[in-house]
Amino acid sequence: MNALRPILFALSLSLAMTHAHAADTTFDAAAEALLVKSRDTKTGLAFHVNGEVIGAYVVEIGKDVIVAANREHGRIVIRRDRIDAVAGN
Repeated sequence: MNALRPILFALSLSLAMTHAHAADTTFDAAAEALLVKSRDTKTGLAFHVNGEVIGAYVVEIGKDVIVAANREHGRIVIRRDRIDAVAGN
């Protein structure tokens, strides 16, 4: 039984990483759809970034950053890896 422990541990880590990757892929796809819609229709989104909420619409969608704008700021650059959530209609 002791010989199986490392194997079972490695298997459980592998399954956990697969589940986490699937969740990231789902988030990325859903967020991308909201970003594209905001860019095309100039509708606002709420970006949740490190505990703060930024209300803006998308101007450009880059690989690593989202460029947005709102009434107060003409250009807001948001790093994709810092986005916790995106809310919109």
